[in-house]
Amino acid sequence: MNGADKIINWGILGTGNIAHKFASALTMCKTGKLVGVGSRTQNSAISFAMEFNVPHYYGSYTSLLSDPEIDAIYISLPNHLHAEWTIACARAGKHVLCEKPLTVNYDEAIRVIKEIEANDVFLMEAFMYRCHPQTVRLTEILRNKEIGDVRLIEACFSYNMKGHKLDIRQQNEAAGGAIMDVGCYTMSMARLIAGAAIGKDFSDPISVKGNGYICKQSCIDEWATASVMFPSGAIANLTCGLQIAISRELRIWGSMGHIIVPNPWTPGDANLGGDQSNRFLVYHEDKSTSREEKFEGGKPIYAVEADAISHYIATRQAPYMTWADSLGNMLALDAWRKQVGVSFNCEKSSKINL
Repeated sequence: MNGADKIINWGILGTGNIAHKFASALTMCKTGKLVGVGSRTQNSAISFAMEFNVPHYYGSYTSLLSDPEIDAIYISLPNHLHAEWTIACARAGKHVLCEKPLTVNYDEAIRVIKEIEANDVFLMEAFMYRCHPQTVRLTEILRNKEIGDVRLIEACFSYNMKGHKLDIRQQNEAAGGAIMDVGCYTMSMARLIAGAAIGKDFSDPISVKGNGYICKQSCIDEWATASVMFPSGAIANLTCGLQIAISRELRIWGSMGHIIVPNPWTPGDANLGGDQSNRFLVYHEDKSTSREEKFEGGKPIYAVEADAISHYIATRQAPYMTWADSLGNMLALDAWRKQVGVSFNCEKSSKINL
């Protein structure tokens, strides 16, 4: 039995750009309200609290976790802090929605899942597109084999920061780079599609062949590609980047047709860089016209995500992104980074206290 009617009191760790997006979306959420925020500094916490009318604000992350009124924590911190603070949340008895990628690598992810299980709390990696009706319908069509057997997947997620900046996405110490920031989306989508095509929740690749450009100044990958082979024979071509703006379309080619998704990552939200419509096109080889699948908009995708989570708090996992799915994605990202030659300084000196 799920907790469909449970109202979740949310706390947010961090006050950066993504925290602002989530806080704004919670105002349009049916099942959650923002109760607290924790920042590295009191001034930042106060400023965030004033902007979003948050009653509880703290100048430290630990203080937020000690607040008894908070049920769940949204972790919007830099990548290298995800494992440490997910574990801290679990030990404080707080449910967790952690920004992607779940951790820096597979080994950290294993340690995090063990801690989540030991403390009996909810955890989901925040691939918000997974919760949207557009994605759910896409997987249904693939399961029904409307385009036959999936043979080729083309997934791209890239944007242009236009040069080096003082930004965590361009910092090796923070486990930044294109693969970790947006390549993780393309890998998760490819694994979802390859799985749905054979009637499973996801499929893990049997090989990952990657290439990419590493900036000498920042020591992170600024653009990268991967060719990913799945057990079914399906191949995914993935592209990601921080310094190049390319089409974000998703294309899926099957033995009997293909599907084009104009905005797979942020459906319905033009402010997040996507096509404002929630739609995709299905083409059948034996028909001269395409069929459009369209969905109601109106609610920000982060609000969709927050409402979806409320249904599964009691079961500790959400079907949109299970723990096993997150572990498989981290393993695939490790393989991609190894192919490109990207490693992080934080991997050499993990501060996770177990």
